[in-house]
Amino acid sequence: MKVSRLVLTAALAALVNGSSAFAHLTYGGRDFGTLVEGAPATTIATQTLSSSFGWADATDSDWGDSHRGRFFRFTLTGTTSVSITAQRNTNAAATGATGVLLPGISLFSGLGTVAPEQPGHDGSDLSIASRPGTTEGSFRALSGWSLGNDPTYNTAGDPLSGILYAARLAIFTFVGYAVDGTSANFGSEPGIVGDGVADGYVNGYFADLPAGNYSVFVGGANYDTQLTETATHGSLSNAYDTYGVTVSVAAIPEPGTYALGMGATALGAMLVRRRRSAQR
Repeated sequence: MKVSRLVLTAALAALVNGSSAFAHLTYGGRDFGTLVEGAPATTIATQTLSSSFGWADATDSDWGDSHRGRFFRFTLTGTTSVSITAQRNTNAAATGATGVLLPGISLFSGLGTVAPEQPGHDGSDLSIASRPGTTEGSFRALSGWSLGNDPTYNTAGDPLSGILYAARLAIFTFVGYAVDGTSANFGSEPGIVGDGVADGYVNGYFADLPAGNYSVFVGGANYDTQLTETATHGSLSNAYDTYGVTVSVAAIPEPGTYALGMGATALGAMLVRRRRSAQR
């Protein structure tokens, strides 16, 4: 019995080590919380992206690897329009050259698995089974996709202790995108419309989003840099060049809301003036 346990544990360790090139999808330090309409934008400026091509690479037919960018999250309690901005910065932790990163944003309805469940990753059995065998990973920048996790055991890392939470697929429903630059930057996938200026800054406006949880992927949109970065670090490396990025999110009141508010203010001012005139 002990021999079987050792063999199983060793096999599990080999599986984990064999998939170590695939990072896990988490939101640590990247949760914007519940957005409030009209409140100031919330900004996170402490993150780095692991490659300058992760967004662009996930637009083509062989999909992309979810760890070549960063995932952020936010929550809406009602129908809301949202502005999302991504801008390269000079984060001291970044190893890539200054001025290279062109940020791309993809917005999805849905969240990856979070604690106490295990986080999802491209190398899980469910992830592999849910995508074509020829893809680089599970992530798709311009359409819906899914990502599976591993079981959560009663005793961490011990399959013989029983399953506390079964493995499952998290579903990401595509909402829209915004990307810095022009078609010269993005690769071969047709129909991608950038902001027209490759300056390291992009803003996306997403109107009338329903209540729910949302995931934002931010990654590099410079398709051709994968050739140089892969040549330097290897195609399965977790050590691609990293690039600093600042991401801001705000819930934007609709123009009609502004007009209604201004109208109410004007009406109130008029009534006050009439009341004062009547008292004279």
